[in-house]
Order: sequence, then structure tokens, then C-alpha cells
Amino acid sequence: MDRLWEQVQGALMQSLGAQNFEIWIRPIRLSNLTPHAVHLQVPNRYYRDWVQANYGPTMTDAFGRALGRGVELHFEIASEQAPLLAEADRPPQGSGLASQVDEGEFLEVPPLPPVLDEGRPPTEEVARSHASSTIGVSPDKIFDNFVVGASNQFAHAAALAVADQPGESQYNPLYIYGGTGLGKTHLLHAIGNEVRRRDPSARILYVTAEQFTNELIDALRYRRMSNFREKYRRWPAVLLMDDVQFLTGKDRTQEELFHTFEWLKERGRQIVFTSDVLPREVHGFEPRLRTRCESGMLADMQPPDLETLVAILHQKAADLGLDVTPDVARFLAARVRGNVREIEGLIKRLSALCRLHQAQPTIAFARLHLGNVLADEPHSVDAQEVIKAVASLFNVRVEDLMGSRRQRQLVRPRHLSMWLVREHTDLSFPDIGRVFGKDHATIHHACKKVAGDLPNDADLRGAVAAIRRSLGLA
Repeated sequence: MDRLWEQVQGALMQSLGAQNFEIWIRPIRLSNLTPHAVHLQVPNRYYRDWVQANYGPTMTDAFGRALGRGVELHFEIASEQAPLLAEADRPPQGSGLASQVDEGEFLEVPPLPPVLDEGRPPTEEVARSHASSTIGVSPDKIFDNFVVGASNQFAHAAALAVADQPGESQYNPLYIYGGTGLGKTHLLHAIGNEVRRRDPSARILYVTAEQFTNELIDALRYRRMSNFREKYRRWPAVLLMDDVQFLTGKDRTQEELFHTFEWLKERGRQIVFTSDVLPREVHGFEPRLRTRCESGMLADMQPPDLETLVAILHQKAADLGLDVTPDVARFLAARVRGNVREIEGLIKRLSALCRLHQAQPTIAFARLHLGNVLADEPHSVDAQEVIKAVASLFNVRVEDLMGSRRQRQLVRPRHLSMWLVREHTDLSFPDIGRVFGKDHATIHHACKKVAGDLPNDADLRGAVAAIRRSLGLA
């Protein structure tokens, strides 16, 4: 059975690519084989749903070729992992407990509620934590009101997997990165809310990197490091930290975060970070902290396309009880430059203005009252501009992109050119076919291929974002 699985894995790596294989196929285990069925064990139900929907037929074909007969795939969820906070990790009621924190230092943790640090009471927030299972998590940011599109699909799936099985090694830490206002903070809070929904006793801590730094400064100044480490090491089963790029150049804070990271990770606690950039792009990031951030799952978030922006706008409007027509939604979404936070502010202002004037939100109303905050008319491009931008990024000639040569290095940029022309111009498939000298079926296939690859291919999403920026579309 092991030899069969190795053979199938080899075939899947070739057909899916190394990155997709490592993320989605490597964690799967072949648990049983019958004459007509293959039983595969996956980490959680989100994994199962994604693999079935995106790779099910490919995997079925691979097993069929290896076995020489048709089979059905059956996906099984791995057994539930241990509770977030093992009994051995909980302080016994009614007695003190000493535990090693880091290099030779011991922290006395008395029974709860604790009295720490030379008789001083714990900070107000830590004291409250014993009556509540969460600190800092916003209850209104949940998965149900997070709009998923091609630009954030992978990050959303990874966040769901973390909420389903906190502490699972492949997703620990989870590092979500992307530009400002794309929904990273929403996903952090959604993870916290979902973990709490599944296990009300799970202790969840949300904090910004700036808050972590300020609390560390106060702890050092007032000699309350025991309180600080109680809050950030012993207490949380899930640590959610926002905007770690704020730690640039803060050596003492990074050192404390490193030891906190090690303490939590060794005990199977879940860690989730967000940042504007990749770990290696955070200037002044300690190498040991950077490598630990890179040791888990990296999930990027790109600016949403117009359709996703429209869906987000409808969601935000519905949350406020505002009825926005598709035409108005499209008009507004085309003028916010891909920033979800800007959409939220725009809808709140529109809702207030509509109530003030007792009017319905129309395009004319939006032009009149939001003209000073709306961007200019959206920039338009033609097919030739798109093709030149793609050729420049991939360092190929425009003539080659539009020609019939089938060299491997031309396939992706050619397909991407066709998809971008379709996305950002009014040309139909036959019109685009005439531009490239292809039939409309070829154009349709290329666009479908790019759209299908975007959720799983960070390099492709990066190329799309770079080309849009060069064209003034993002």
C-alpha cells in the first residue's frame, strides 16, 4: 500500500506542481484499499472539501492508472486531536505551580485568581481573563460575514483549518500577509470566534504588535514581567497577533516574542500572525524569529477583483440595513481601489446620508454627496496596453505573446494576457480571439485555466497584482 501511495504521489506532484502538492497532498494518508475504493485520511473537513472539489478527479485518475482499474475515493477525517489545553497543562486547583519560563528563570503561578510579582495584583485585563475565555476578540467579525474571492480564498481556507484544529503543526504558525485594508484582521477575529464557538473554554488572546510592545515596556518599567508572561505564555491556547511588521527594529520586543513563540509552540498552542509583507521583507526582523514565522503556513491576500468588491459592498450594506442596487454597488466598488476598509467607511457614510436626506442610494445621489471622497472615474485600458505590461513583467516580446510559438515560457504569460484583457476590457471571447489570432474556445480555455489557478498560486496572484499596478488598475 505504501508503494502504491508513493507512486500516486509522484504522479500528483508532476500534474499539480510542487507547491500545491506540498500544501494539499503531502498531509494526506492512505488508510485503506479495497478492490473498488481507496480510503484517504485528511486533517480536517475543510481540507477534505477543498481537495475533493479541486483535485478529486485528478487523484481518481492517478489511482486508476496505478491500479489498472477504476476506483472511488473516500475521504475520512483524522481523529480529533487533544483538547486545546491538556489537563497536564492546567494548574491544579488549590495549589501553587512553578514552571520554567526561559533561560534559568522560574515563574511562580499561584492558584487563580493569581497574585503575582511581589504581591501586586495582576493587571486588570489578566484578572478579567479568568472570568472570560477571550481577550480582544471582536464578536462581529466571523467567517459567515467574510466575503471570499479568488484574492483571499487560500488565506480563508487556511484560517478555517486553524479554527477547526488549533495547534496542528502544518498551520502553526499561520502567517497571513497582504496590503492594508484587505481583511487580515477580520480573519484573525474570525479564527478566535470560531474556536470559541467550538470550545467555549478555549482561551484566546488577540493583540496588536504595538500593544504587545507597549505592555512589555510597562512590564519592564514597573517590574511586572511575571504578569506579562502569565498573560502571553501560560494563559492563551490561541495567540492572535496583528501587524507584526510594527516590530521592525524593536530588538527587546522581538526577543520576548521569540521566547513566547517557543513556549507556546512547544506546548501545541496555536499562533497566528498578520503582516503587510512576508517575514523576509520585515526590515530588522531577527533571523530566528523570521525562520519560525516561515516554518508554518504562509497565506497571502491580494487586492480583490471588481466582482469580489461588489460582493463585499453588498455584505457591508446588508449589515447596515441599506438596500443597494447592483448598478450602485458596481459604481462605488470601481472607485475604491481595492481597499475593503475604504468600502466599509464609504457604505457607513452613504447609509448615514440616506437616513439624513430620507433618500434611496442611487448613482446620482452618490455622485452628489460622495463626490469628494470617491476616486476619479476608473482608469480604462485596451488590449494592447495589457499585453505590453505582461510582456514587460515576464521579459518576453509582445510578438511572441501574440504569436503561435508553443514554448513553455510563453504559455503562462500568454494565458494571463488573455485573462487580463477579458477582466479589464469590454471585449468578448471572439473579440479577444481576433486580437491574439485564436478561436474563442482557446481564449475561453485560457481564462478558465488562469481563474482556476489563482486561488492556489501565490506567484500568479503576485504577477496579476504587479501588472494591475503598472496599468494603474490597483
